[in-house]
Amino acid sequence: MKQGNWFKQRYFYLQSVGLLPLFLLSLANNHLSEIYTIKLALFIGLVCLCIEIFHRVVRHRFILMFGVSTLTLLQFSFLKLLFYNALFLISNTTFLGILLFINIVIVRGARRVLFKSRSHMRSRRDRAVMANIMHEFMYMSRLLLYALSFYLAVTIIFNSHARELYPEIYNFLNYRLNLILMVIYFIYECIRIILLNKMLSKETWLPIVNESLSVIGRIEKQESFRCGNRYLHPHVRGIIMCGSKIYLQPGQIKRSLSGLYLDTPISADLWYGEVPDDTLKRLSHKYVSQPEKCIFRRILSSKFKTDVMNRVIMLYILNVPDESYVINKPRGGKFWTPDQIEAELNKNVFSACFEQEYEFLKNTILLALEYAEEDEK
Repeated sequence: MKQGNWFKQRYFYLQSVGLLPLFLLSLANNHLSEIYTIKLALFIGLVCLCIEIFHRVVRHRFILMFGVSTLTLLQFSFLKLLFYNALFLISNTTFLGILLFINIVIVRGARRVLFKSRSHMRSRRDRAVMANIMHEFMYMSRLLLYALSFYLAVTIIFNSHARELYPEIYNFLNYRLNLILMVIYFIYECIRIILLNKMLSKETWLPIVNESLSVIGRIEKQESFRCGNRYLHPHVRGIIMCGSKIYLQPGQIKRSLSGLYLDTPISADLWYGEVPDDTLKRLSHKYVSQPEKCIFRRILSSKFKTDVMNRVIMLYILNVPDESYVINKPRGGKFWTPDQIEAELNKNVFSACFEQEYEFLKNTILLALEYAEEDEK
């Protein structure tokens, strides 16, 4: 799906719904006389035009397939009224199909003009929404062009050579097959959107925040990684301490915040819709026994930015009574004393984020513990 940024299901307009005016006219064509069919096409076309203009003025967006249907209906009614005698031998269904084909090609060709029109006045969110709609229109209209090409070729050839010989087939091609194809087209898109939404629901989405930590959108996790440090995301970290010792273990993912350096294992981006407590609970189950008894205390919020990421760090501290509370220790994972950490600082042993946090811990919590130990002596 193109432009996953700020994707929401309500912006995923079904393009096939835009064919509803044509479906209604094709259905009425089976029961109305020629002149009433033309009048109905003109009436529906004018109503659709009003809807299209209203949507463009109020929402500043185009309803692309709906617009194609509007053009088709208006052209059909005007051309039939002006050139009724010349178009008498062409069935209404065939004529509608030809006009629909032409208008789809025209709108597809004008897509860049439609998309860029007043684009500088749209917000980034609106541009992303319009890009999603445009992408869907291009995909579904391409399928519709294939179906129309096949349908028009079969219908025109049959009407030219065997119209009188096989009246039942003629009725089926000109009055029923077009309705069947539109229903199939609608069902196909519905199934496709349902499957796509299920697939996207399994993806991990990250909230996009501004400098004041207000959520302004969301983006799929892998898409955010591909964009480097373009988007600002909240990140939750929990430092596990036993007295003055700090538990650290090697990172496993090169492009993560920890990299392959020693760092706290409780470190993850906040998922969209989560609160920090949810993230801490999700991570603590992997590394701490009796996580339901764990109490994380928030001590710091800071910015951390590199060439590949941009994060707001929400730092928490967890004090455990014994080192055995930490489980699933990989090779190299252990509790470090302040002296051991000091000896390895700035030697590419610890992650840059942890070294930044350690300076704060050294001057606050570790300093307080040091004073407490001296008082006890």
